[in-house]
Amino acid sequence: MRTLILMVRKDLIRKARAPLGLLVVLAFPIMFSAIISMAFGGGSTPQVYLLVENLDDNLLGKALISAMSSEQMGEYFDVEIVGEEGLSRIEDGDASALLQIPENFTESIVEGKPCSLSLVRNPAQGILPEIAEQVSLVLTDILDGGSKVLREPMDALAPYVLGDSLDMNAALVSNISVAFFDAFEGVGKYLNPPVITLSSMSVGAEDAEEEEEDEGGAGVFQIFLFVFPGISVYALFLVGDLAMRDILTESEAGTLRRQIQGPVSPGRVLVAKAAFSASVAFISLIMLTLIGWIAADAPIDLLGYLVLSLALILAVVGSAAAIYGAAGKLQRGAVIASIVYLFLAFSGGSFFSIDGMPGIIRLIAPISPFYWGTQGYKALLGQGASLADILPSVGVLSAIGIVLLILGGMLLNRNLVRGGGA
Repeated sequence: MRTLILMVRKDLIRKARAPLGLLVVLAFPIMFSAIISMAFGGGSTPQVYLLVENLDDNLLGKALISAMSSEQMGEYFDVEIVGEEGLSRIEDGDASALLQIPENFTESIVEGKPCSLSLVRNPAQGILPEIAEQVSLVLTDILDGGSKVLREPMDALAPYVLGDSLDMNAALVSNISVAFFDAFEGVGKYLNPPVITLSSMSVGAEDAEEEEEDEGGAGVFQIFLFVFPGISVYALFLVGDLAMRDILTESEAGTLRRQIQGPVSPGRVLVAKAAFSASVAFISLIMLTLIGWIAADAPIDLLGYLVLSLALILAVVGSAAAIYGAAGKLQRGAVIASIVYLFLAFSGGSFFSIDGMPGIIRLIAPISPFYWGTQGYKALLGQGASLADILPSVGVLSAIGIVLLILGGMLLNRNLVRGGGA
């Protein structure tokens, strides 16, 4: 046991003298999760800064301006009425988009003549001009459909909307009202009653205003905790890979041969390397745990977390041992490990939520240890799960780790006996 401890200590000291590779791997999940959470968890709704140049001084032009400037639209759009300088301001990058309402816009809609709303986008603002375009397309479809459906009453109303006639009496108003009613009646079966409706409610609505103030920060941390576990599991497998490949590194360098020729058996060397890999993974896990602990906003089941972590470390060491035992060569093993870990990470939901994956991916996900590690940590960090809730993850990770560690140990030992250390 003392010899084993000294061998592990020697490898740890050597790794501490050149920690750059390990630190880069550990920094990856932190930086990746932070970038994703800040990009999507700000909590505030981005506003589209929309310039509107209205060349139509009639009813529909003014109504369109009023609709775009309403309180409901104000949550998403910051609308400014401009003149001819609108285009130059877009060129200078001062706004997301410029909507131009053409001359005779009201006349064209009322009389059913072709007309065009013009939208000039500012590509420098990414998604915001796209939002403006999609809303403009919806608006265009509504006006186009309304102009066709209400064609008869619009024709009757045209002289009064366009100001050609001011002689309106009760009979005319009644006729126009009936025409509108008949138009709506004709499409009523498609519009009313709706085939399907959505009923929504907010739990704790009375506290909504108080919660809204903290929504931005809470959203960032929630997304961080959603992304962080899966990326951390991937990083831990990379850490185990870096540690376990020392066997082949020392084999090709000749230092492993000198150890075996001494009083140390090949089996003890393998046990020491496995213990070294587990130690490095455990130290790395502690560092990542501190980050997750800071971001977590609820108590975590310590026993569940510890048991899951030990099971995951067993799977990490077993996977690395099996890969490098089967590869036999350092470079070959590194290539195989990269491919295998990326495949298992993607199929296991480390990078993306498994719920959004195609059916075939969801079907094969349970064969990946990344899946069980990610699901277990997400349950502990984000759902307040206990040890009993994550026992399936613990069981599968332990089984995978034990089987692969035994298999990897046999393969590595065979390589040593056949001269892998020579």
